Amino acid sequence: MTLIKRERYLEKIRRFYDSNLIKVLTGVRRCGKSVLLSQIQAELFDWGVPADHVIYLNLEGAAYAKI
Repeated sequence: MTLIKRERYLEKIRRFYDSNLIKVLTGVRRCGKSVLLSQIQAELFDWGVPADHVIYLNLEGAAYAKI
């Protein structure tokens, strides 16, 4: 599946990558929040951020049903 790169959103978010602040992406259901986070994750990996420095939890999955 080919996804559209959300460059306009990424431009606004990039300046906060190195910030110690907690980042929160909000939006209505099915607006592309997970896709945007996937693109951010891919970008961080491209920049050399090690995979063990990135945490991804799919809270929709059964593995995290107790959370």
